[in-house]
Amino acid sequence: MKNKGQSSPLNHQPASPGTSSLSSTVRKAVGILDILAAKADNGISLTELSTLIEMPKSSTHRYLATLHELGLAEKKDSDRFFLGTKIIELAGSFLVHSDLRVESQSVMNDLSDQTGETIHLAVPSATEVVYIAKVEGKHTLGMFSHIGARLPMYCTALGKAILAFSGEKLLVSVISENLLPRTQFSITSAEQLKEELAVTRQRSYAIDDEENELGIRCVGAPVFDFTGTPIAAISISAPKQRMDRDRCEELGSMVMDASNRISRRKGFSGHNNNRD
Repeated sequence: MKNKGQSSPLNHQPASPGTSSLSSTVRKAVGILDILAAKADNGISLTELSTLIEMPKSSTHRYLATLHELGLAEKKDSDRFFLGTKIIELAGSFLVHSDLRVESQSVMNDLSDQTGETIHLAVPSATEVVYIAKVEGKHTLGMFSHIGARLPMYCTALGKAILAFSGEKLLVSVISENLLPRTQFSITSAEQLKEELAVTRQRSYAIDDEENELGIRCVGAPVFDFTGTPIAAISISAPKQRMDRDRCEELGSMVMDASNRISRRKGFSGHNNNRD
């Protein structure tokens, strides 16, 4: 899901010449759903949505009416639009049948039991990571994370863990989208990010030091498939008061062990071949 300050999903790559009107229609509909997801807390008005997607209100209303009929959008408080419950059904079906999520669940449960902290599993999506599983720790975290959330790679332990062991092409893509500060601790320069990723590769796990959310530190490690490609990452999140430097090292070792367990289940032999 998109976060505040990110561009509209309709501003992603434009349709290539000759693209059918049907694909354009689908693209716009999915873009509207993405915006509704980003505005999940308070919804969005027809006027606001029309402005965001740069489409006339009459056309926007037709899209919303169709999405409403399909259960993908709903209207509340007389003039605010939200995601519909059909989304939950579709997402639930995907997650239930996600091999990676199923194969990771016991490892995540063990890690949460061992640490008492909150555990996340995420997969890469372009230059972002998408949360596909979460296990709440025994301590109250107060972190704004949920299954389906999207976050930039450059400011999350999950994302940096994947980015550090991926090819140069992905890093170029991340940098080209600009490294916008999410907190005063966010990495905002290409050189600083490259240095951080080099350190991450050396120690085999990434650290998010309040870079995405103030007061929260995370450690994360990549999950590899049988080709040595990072297909996901697993992380441990905790308030900074419970995660000082020594605790980061301790939890870093534990999250690496967890990621290795999942990677072996995906056929990983221990060699990453994706660095250019």
